[in-house]
Amino acid sequence: MEKLVTMLSAEQVATRVRELGAQISHDYHGRKLVLVCVLKGSFIFMADLIRAIQGVPLRV
Repeated sequence: MEKLVTMLSAEQVATRVRELGAQISHDYHGRKLVLVCVLKGSFIFMADLIRAIQGVPLRV
């Protein structure tokens, strides 16, 4: 049986999602944004990322 190893803590992931959201908000300021979720399990990550994006009109 394989032992599971935590590579990143939940707080590290949350911090990086906030950083990505801030960067996307900066890069796409004044522009429209379309986000596409391509992996079945990634919709939770994408929802967190959408919440971190501020001031940018977007579509999913």
